[in-house]
Amino acid sequence: MKTLVTGATGFIGNHLIRELLGEKRNVRCLVRKSSNRAVLREFEKLGVETVSGDLLDKASLQRAVRGVKIAYHVAGEVYSVSRDSTYYKVNVRGTENLVEACLTENIRKFIYLSSIAAVGPNRDRNILLKEADECHPIVPYGKSKYEAEKILLTYYREKDFPVVIVRPPIVYGPRQKSELTNVFRAIKKGKFMIVGAGDNLKSLCYIDNLIQGMVLAEKKGKSGEIYFIADEKPYSINELCSTISRLEGKEVSYTHLPTFIADLSGFLFNVIHRLFKFSFLPLFTIKTVKLDFACDISKAGKELGYVPQINLEEGLKRTLAWHNAEEEKHSNE
Repeated sequence: MKTLVTGATGFIGNHLIRELLGEKRNVRCLVRKSSNRAVLREFEKLGVETVSGDLLDKASLQRAVRGVKIAYHVAGEVYSVSRDSTYYKVNVRGTENLVEACLTENIRKFIYLSSIAAVGPNRDRNILLKEADECHPIVPYGKSKYEAEKILLTYYREKDFPVVIVRPPIVYGPRQKSELTNVFRAIKKGKFMIVGAGDNLKSLCYIDNLIQGMVLAEKKGKSGEIYFIADEKPYSINELCSTISRLEGKEVSYTHLPTFIADLSGFLFNVIHRLFKFSFLPLFTIKTVKLDFACDISKAGKELGYVPQINLEEGLKRTLAWHNAEEEKHSNE
């Protein structure tokens, strides 16, 4: 059964391909010419097919989907410093282009990797986000993911397109080089700044848990449905930091900054965004530190049989081992 993966050279796509190969899948990857193909060389030796193309190049998408039965759409403009137009072109228009190409084939299931950012933060810390909640994304990345979701669900309703949407929170694990790197480094230095009391909640998802959930969404997910996939429970910032410091064997001095700093960062982010339509995310990241982004995974448990296998401590232990090995390798170069 031929399975297409977009975003194959990225962190999540790389892990997904390993899982699909373990299931003896016939895997094809859509790869941009500008991508680092080095990570795919070992896969190509195992029979993975690569097709050069781009989400904005419709002809390349037709080549990529030919004969495909299952599609995992992982590629997209990630949560980074970008203009609104870039998010829209890649995450919205690019997704629609891929769906249009898939309509020419007998696709059995289309798994779309969205994000908790499409929903926005919890309105009430004591009430976890659920799939049926109204979406109020607060950053251009999240807005683009929400727009893509709406387009996909329209294709489901009007053309019976077999899409299943997966919404993860922050994903972490070996070979992931951004989300938690600065946290690891600060804690290793023995000093860490927390905005507010540190009791706000964040859902996280270890990479193996996400891949498990995505494959279950393909096999058991109902078309037209959305599923949050995350670790078993959300964690407070304090819990996350204390777990990392304990695993690293570090005594850490915590400085609690007043929450107005987060509000000021959010204000500056909005000013820059309104003037230049540009997302300077370091500012927004400071703002989101005090917000709750915590989701309920019970729907995935009931409908998919999803039970996350890796808890926070084990996930962080594996991630730190990889991260520390990388830091040591680069320090010796």
